[in-house]
Amino acid sequence: MGTFLSVPILIVAAALQVTIAPQISFFGGRPDFVFLLVIAWTLNGTLEQSVVWALVGGLCKDLLSAAPLGTSALGLVVIVFLLNALRSQFYTVGFFTLIWATVLGTVFQQVLTLVILVLGGFGPASAGFSLLGIIGQELVTNLLPTLFYHLTAIIPVYLIVRRLQNWANRGFRPT
Repeated sequence: MGTFLSVPILIVAAALQVTIAPQISFFGGRPDFVFLLVIAWTLNGTLEQSVVWALVGGLCKDLLSAAPLGTSALGLVVIVFLLNALRSQFYTVGFFTLIWATVLGTVFQQVLTLVILVLGGFGPASAGFSLLGIIGQELVTNLLPTLFYHLTAIIPVYLIVRRLQNWANRGFRPT
């Protein structure tokens, strides 16, 4: 059931990412709704469902942006596999698990996306900038504000996704 829920939820999240997120931009950073939903689903979902959520979310996000197709999906799938491997080490998902998963996932996703864009010729590297200089500038101008958004939004998003997972795991029952 959780796999089927991914398509409509992530399409709406990607649409909101393109339309609403630029309007609430803060110092160049903006919340990534698809990323937050995938992280929240991964922390309590199965690996199979989480990979589907990452692929669907990443592809929806890339289809609505100027990024090459698969850029976001690649980062999200790698994050899902890393979180799944680390999640097995914990008994429950707590506040600190949400925090470190969000911080590490945000840094990884932002840096990987930037590297793919620069190496693919979509970034400012063709103008003579070094890759490390671009990453350093991006860290200050985009990553920190985005990280602020993600840290403030992960707990409400996680609580909503957790309720959705509980509902999906119960399945449809006639009333």
